Amino acid sequence: AHRFFEDIEIREDGGTPGFLQAIRGALAILLKEKMGVENILKREHYLVNRFLDKLEQNKRIVILESQNRNRIAFISFYSIDIHHNLFVRLLNDRYGIQTRGGCLCAGTYGHVLLHIDADKSKEIMKNIDHGDLSRKPGWVRISLHPTITDFEVDYIVNAIREITQNYKQWQKDYKFNPALGDYERLDGFICEKKLVRDFKP
Repeated sequence: AHRFFEDIEIREDGGTPGFLQAIRGALAILLKEKMGVENILKREHYLVNRFLDKLEQNKRIVILESQNRNRIAFISFYSIDIHHNLFVRLLNDRYGIQTRGGCLCAGTYGHVLLHIDADKSKEIMKNIDHGDLSRKPGWVRISLHPTITDFEVDYIVNAIREITQNYKQWQKDYKFNPALGDYERLDGFICEKKLVRDFKP
C-alpha cells in the first residue's frame, strides 16, 4: 500500500523526474510552431503599443525607454512614489499579476536609466556592504505574452493605476526588510502557498 502527499508541490517535486517540465517545454515549442514567428512578432508589437499607449497616461509612472516601440514585449517601469518591490508585491497579492522587481541583470545599464552617478553609486554600495539594501535601486518588469488578450492588457494597466491611487492604504499590510530590500506581509500570509493548497485539478 502507498499514500501520496496531499500537497501537490511536494508530491510532484522531490525525487520525481522532470516529466512535467518536459511536457511544458514540448507544449511551448508546439505553441510557437502553431502561431508562427511572424504572427508572434505582429502580436507582440500590437500588445506593446496598446500597453504603452495606456500606461503613458499614468503620470505617476516612469516607463524606461518608452520612446522605443520596436522591442520585445518586456516593459520596465517605476513609480515616482512607490518602492519597486512593494509594487511587485501589490501586483501579485492583489491582482495575481507576476512581475520582477530590481535591476535584474542590467545593473550597469540601470545606472544610466536611473541617472545614478558614480558618487551616488558608491553610497549605495557602501550601504549594501553593511547589509542595508534599502537604497538599492530598481524597477518593475512585466512580460506580455503573445497569447494574452486585450482585456488582460487593460487589466494589468488598470491594476497599475489602482496601485498608484491606493498604495498608501495598502502598504500598511507590509513591512520593509532593509536586509532584503523587500517587503513582507505583516500577517505572514503567503498567497502562493494558499493557491497551491487550494489547487484542484
